[in-house]
Amino acid sequence: MKRTWFVIAAIAAFAACAGAQQALSPAGMQAELGAALQEMSASQLGTLTVGDLTRLAARISIAEQQRRYIQRARTASWHLPGAGQLMTGDTLGGSLFLAGDAAVIAGTLIGAYLLLPSSVQFSSLDYFNDPISTIRSRWESNSILNYLPSCGILLGGMIVKHILGYFSAEEAVKRARQNIAEGTVTFTPNFEFLEGRPEAGLRMRY
Repeated sequence: MKRTWFVIAAIAAFAACAGAQQALSPAGMQAELGAALQEMSASQLGTLTVGDLTRLAARISIAEQQRRYIQRARTASWHLPGAGQLMTGDTLGGSLFLAGDAAVIAGTLIGAYLLLPSSVQFSSLDYFNDPISTIRSRWESNSILNYLPSCGILLGGMIVKHILGYFSAEEAVKRARQNIAEGTVTFTPNFEFLEGRPEAGLRMRY
């Protein structure tokens, strides 16, 4: 009787985990959860042992850790192009994306500055020594139309940076999945994922 209640509780825990991750989990994670739950439901409650449950939980744990590993690579490269590549061992790709991101930022700032009205550029104003009232009056002396070219460069730079982040994130995901497929990164069962803590998981071996 105790074993039966233990199995029922375990199935409920797995089902809760599957429901919580359904919106965020990729197809591989959902497939692994579905296969494990189907295997459990196909067995009679009285025939399942603690070892069976442990093996099934290990499968789900590893699938969840793989999902988080891929997601971390994606998020890192989205916010900082190249970071996900470096995290997954692609030093060359990460360096190229980082250099591209730095070039976009530098080019945007320089272009935006050069298109500012000459009255507010460093050649006309000493921002370290001039009174704040003088600096403010210079900026207010120009109409919004005078600042549109500079704002356009800033907007264009932001768009280019987001495009670069998108492609970097996609490449980081491919690299992360390749690492998993080739066994470059492996995971060991970690049952803390059942507790729902966001920091749980990601026990990797290189």
